[in-house]
Amino acid sequence: MTPEPMHDSLGGDVVAEEPIGLGTIFLAFLRLGSTSFGGNTAGWLYRDIVLRRGWIDNATFLSILAVGQALPGANGVKATVLIGHNLRGGIGATVALFGLLSGPFAIILLVGAAYRELGEHPLVEAVLDGMAAAAIGLTFDTGLRSAFHGRPGVIALAIAAATVLCVGVLGWPMIPVIAALAPVSIVLALVERRRS
Repeated sequence: MTPEPMHDSLGGDVVAEEPIGLGTIFLAFLRLGSTSFGGNTAGWLYRDIVLRRGWIDNATFLSILAVGQALPGANGVKATVLIGHNLRGGIGATVALFGLLSGPFAIILLVGAAYRELGEHPLVEAVLDGMAAAAIGLTFDTGLRSAFHGRPGVIALAIAAATVLCVGVLGWPMIPVIAALAPVSIVLALVERRRS
């Protein structure tokens, strides 16, 4: 005798079966939250929940993403809540979200504690200075490429040079420098756009 089909929360037909345990949901999302580095949590969710575990089908996952697009917030977090709700209702949504965020929260606490203990070490300071220089260089490159579609303009070069001079060479605090240069940059870009 085959089980009778039921309807899931998004209107699709599913076969009645044993509900997935809350512990299993928690561990699955804990693993996802702890290993899905680099963004695109929705892609990791699809791979693990739809392809690997088969907890929901493609149509349900796409419906979840479509609903999530209409709501504010991070897509991966919204999809996690909706998948958890689809699996076990409100408690499933809570457990899935708690699982997704628990791993990164613990990692950040450990990194913070390690930095508190080792932050004054000269080697750590040198590594962080190198990372800051790389971030400034990447930001500089990305800004020039996106602002002028691969054709850097004089205004963009001047603003970038002023930022590097103030923050990198003179050692001024970054927030006041950006707060002062951002409005100037926007006004100059608007003027240049209207001229062309």
